[in-house]
Amino acid sequence: EGKESPAAESEGEQDSAAEDGQDAAQAGEDSGAEGEAAGSGSSGAGEESEEFGRISEDTITLTLGARYVAGEYTTDFASTDQFQEYEKRLGIRFDVSAYDLEQWPSKLTLMMASDEMPDIIAYANMTCIDVEKYGKDGYLLDFSQYLDIMPNLKKRMEEYPEYAAAITNENGNIYAFSTLTASSEYSMVRPIFMSKKWLDNLNLEEPKTLEDFYNVLKACKEQDANGNGDPTDEIPMGRADTAFWTDMPILWSFGIYGRSEAFYLMPQDGNKIVLGDATENYKEYLRFMHKLYEEELMNVDAFVTTYSEMDAKHQNDKVGYWQTWSHLPGEGSDWIVVSSFTSEYNPVRTNVIYNRADNAYMLAASADSEHPEEIARFVDYLFTYEGAISAQSGYEGVSFDFVEKNGMLQIDYKPYAEAAGFDNTNDFYAQKVIAANVFPIYQVDRKGGLADVMKEMTWEELHSDELYDVGGTNLLKEIAIREEGVQVVSLYPNVKYTAEELETRSTLYTDVYNYLVTAKVQFITGETDIDAGWDAYLAELHKIGLERLLEIEQAAYDRYLGN
Repeated sequence: EGKESPAAESEGEQDSAAEDGQDAAQAGEDSGAEGEAAGSGSSGAGEESEEFGRISEDTITLTLGARYVAGEYTTDFASTDQFQEYEKRLGIRFDVSAYDLEQWPSKLTLMMASDEMPDIIAYANMTCIDVEKYGKDGYLLDFSQYLDIMPNLKKRMEEYPEYAAAITNENGNIYAFSTLTASSEYSMVRPIFMSKKWLDNLNLEEPKTLEDFYNVLKACKEQDANGNGDPTDEIPMGRADTAFWTDMPILWSFGIYGRSEAFYLMPQDGNKIVLGDATENYKEYLRFMHKLYEEELMNVDAFVTTYSEMDAKHQNDKVGYWQTWSHLPGEGSDWIVVSSFTSEYNPVRTNVIYNRADNAYMLAASADSEHPEEIARFVDYLFTYEGAISAQSGYEGVSFDFVEKNGMLQIDYKPYAEAAGFDNTNDFYAQKVIAANVFPIYQVDRKGGLADVMKEMTWEELHSDELYDVGGTNLLKEIAIREEGVQVVSLYPNVKYTAEELETRSTLYTDVYNYLVTAKVQFITGETDIDAGWDAYLAELHKIGLERLLEIEQAAYDRYLGN
């Protein structure tokens, strides 16, 4: 669980990987399109530990191999103002080779196999398996031996011990860097939106209990919730089988915390790791979901429909409860972000947030580079406030200007994008031309930006349509996190495995995950009776090897706590 890589060791983790790549893109799109810099959801950057001057007096050239997402940002990294400023300010020139998503896995393997790894690989999206394998085989630079010249990285590791644990292996080596989000106050896992317009049309309050939620869905099904005169065209709860599981808050209502399609690891009772999918609470969750499916309070094609199909209906005001990456239709006051609901299984409303430490490793360097110290200092620069902003947006006065709106500083890329011959009026797309966004290893709030300013706002100040024009869906998430009576829970952390554990875990995880997904659909649709089939379900999990898998997870989690 957590955040991931297309090269993950199992189908389940591959699915999870695709989600988070999209999540990251959406974080940028929400913030860019609404006037906020990419990398929102983080704060508390602090000041860098030292003033940063040139890394090399005589400009050096580092080879850079980088992955890119088609249609996102420019692929000509070296031509961006951002990279040209690195040469002017730091004395580092990059000779770039860029590869798309399809090319990247084979190119990465070829780099290692042919001993032709560039000095740095960026936006690499490697798993911990990749990092451990290539690191122990001698391909990757061990940054732990350069910590004495990386004061900013050391400071971040001290501030965020979970990040230190994520990047440091059992022997103390640091072979690669995942993304550190300095704060996660409103980096919610799967923010689910409910139409307040529908609630108002039906004269209903926001549901706070699981029973209230069921009654709201039932009213939306039976009445003209969208107010178009047709009481039969509403889908109360939308669900798609492509990384859009609107049952997340329902799971949280049963005290089960995760973000993937299945496989919910949770520490309980003195840090003992259990599989949430094998608990009695999960059985009751399945029973509740079957009730929604049977009564058609969720779309009956939930396990085969695509996101685009369901979101098109949402944009046409046909879906009242849905997770979307598109802009929400209507006004800001038309929507709320849903926390979980209280129930006999979980008496506290809960929101689940991402961990600060991602588990997709974005940056590594060659152990054979002729410039290891310069690379270490460049990575250290990316952990400063200025370096982090440069990786997201470039430099003020070069790539963007600050403009003030509604009491906060927003980034304006358009003058510089237009000068580069780009005429799209949307800031997010303008940013794509300005910044390469291949070094996303430290996500910070801009000082005076949306996230920074919202933290100082009162509850009343957060509720304004004017602020929604700037804050977009991130404002709704902030409100949901800060609502009275809501607790915040972090996802299961990014743990590391030994080589022996990885060898065993890979097959076990795949087998368990695939069975969990299949069984979940069968229980919810009624193909398998929950009561009659539950014992057989548990027996099959044990037959597949659940006990051994949990032993591996427990050992990894214990090491994480030790770190």
